Amino acid sequence: MTDTSMSRRTFLAGTALLGAALAVETPAALARPGRASAVRVRFHGTGFEPMTAVLRRGQTLWIDSVAAQPLQLLSAPSAPQRIAQHIGAGRAAALRLEAPGLYLLYDALSTRFDPAVQQVAARRGARHFPLPAYAAVLVTDAEGSGVPLTGADVNIPDTSMTFQPWALVCRPGTPVHFTNNDMDAHVVVPAPGGPAPFGALPLPAHGGSGTLRLERPGLYHYYCPLHARYRPKEYTFEPLRQFGGFPFVMDGLVAVVPPAPV
Repeated sequence: MTDTSMSRRTFLAGTALLGAALAVETPAALARPGRASAVRVRFHGTGFEPMTAVLRRGQTLWIDSVAAQPLQLLSAPSAPQRIAQHIGAGRAAALRLEAPGLYLLYDALSTRFDPAVQQVAARRGARHFPLPAYAAVLVTDAEGSGVPLTGADVNIPDTSMTFQPWALVCRPGTPVHFTNNDMDAHVVVPAPGGPAPFGALPLPAHGGSGTLRLERPGLYHYYCPLHARYRPKEYTFEPLRQFGGFPFVMDGLVAVVPPAPV
């Protein structure tokens, strides 16, 4: 596994690359007229509320830090547009995301991105370990589409005990197929706050499989309750220490986008 230390100086240097894409204001300024089309996500120190959000291209995403500590916001390398921003306690940043796609955002003070697993995990030694602070944002075009499709197969390997890949993009009604190649049984259930619930999908050990069909566009966050639990007061998931994938959270995303208009 790979872990890279982050400093405030690194983040401040990175923000210069974003230019006018970011603006920082106090939360009180958010009450000004004209904010109706914006989406607001709050950082609580331990996690983000909500953990998932869907925007149209050009909409403003406000990241509002209501925690007592600063937020060093970073995007995963796969993000269509790089995000690197230091947000002080009690401050907020306006992100104007013009590139459609899926953004995995996290607090680099408490959370790291692992390039081998392509997921985030809490930093060992961080104040709230093993709780990672992360959120996923889906940005579409004006018609709700414009995001490149991926495959629709999810594998659970017998090594890291994670859902691979962590995120999929598909059309409504596409069968999303899960295969469990792990020695432990797993279950796929919807995370709190999703666009629409779906039934639990059991995945027996040693090759058990199952299929989900998600008919409505949206960003679906799921997890395995046998190996992770949602902490509502912390706005994040806690990986259970007894499982082999610790400290990764056993969760994943399916972004469902409609076809582009003809």
